[in-house]
Amino acid sequence: MKFIYVDESGGRDQNDVFTMCGLMVDAYKLRKKTEDFDQLLEGIYSKYPGVRKDLKTTKFINGDGGWSKVPADERKALLYQLCELAVSNGGKIFGIGLSFSRFDAAAQVGLGQPFGKNYWLASAMFLCGVIQKRMQAVSESKGLTVVIMDDNKQEMPGLAEALNKNNAWYDALYQVQEEKRGVKRWVPRADADRFDQIVNTPFAVKSDHSSLVQVADAISYVYRRHLELMALPEVWSGEKQYYEQLFTMLDSQREKMGRCVETPCVHFFKRACHTGWKL
Repeated sequence: MKFIYVDESGGRDQNDVFTMCGLMVDAYKLRKKTEDFDQLLEGIYSKYPGVRKDLKTTKFINGDGGWSKVPADERKALLYQLCELAVSNGGKIFGIGLSFSRFDAAAQVGLGQPFGKNYWLASAMFLCGVIQKRMQAVSESKGLTVVIMDDNKQEMPGLAEALNKNNAWYDALYQVQEEKRGVKRWVPRADADRFDQIVNTPFAVKSDHSSLVQVADAISYVYRRHLELMALPEVWSGEKQYYEQLFTMLDSQREKMGRCVETPCVHFFKRACHTGWKL
């Protein structure tokens, strides 16, 4: 069984970048992985008690609130260690990085997307599609991936409904090829095979109740800031190099969409993703 913890970063009121990323962990490694992250966070909490309830990555890396008392080098080291632990011992990253302007343009084209103009749902379903593609290649893995999202009461019902409906529009994300008599073809998906790698429904948990959701927040922020710095100036000297280093570390373990049959679904995500994001 696999568990994937998912969070997002960015919003229309901030800039043009939105990221949603997840950390996948094997069930038998889950306890150890959680303990490692808890131990890392407890180290900073014991030294600076005032930051315990304020672990959003945007706050701690920028020294907001109680984090203003934590030296910048310690804050940067903490984010580096979170990313390092995430990809250690088999941790896998799933994610997508959108440009709001590109997403809106793609939504206007009329590619039949079931989520309309909802970028949060689009991102979550893309992640689920890549999870499906990754896990269906693993023997005896059917229905054994649990998706755990940072609590979003407004959007979670829509995600649960979308996974239950199994819309064929998403098929291209996880279709596979087979070769018969020397000819390769894309295998159609039966309704029962759509998102059959995911346990029934996604689950929600408050980020301060799960260190792994907090790690997913850190991963999402790193990708978001890396994409932002392609167009924006540094806030502090060396910022771009710092996030480039973290990006390289995380992206070495990110599962990508890979080769897919060209359908409206694939065309949509190619149009909507940030130009700096490799699907």
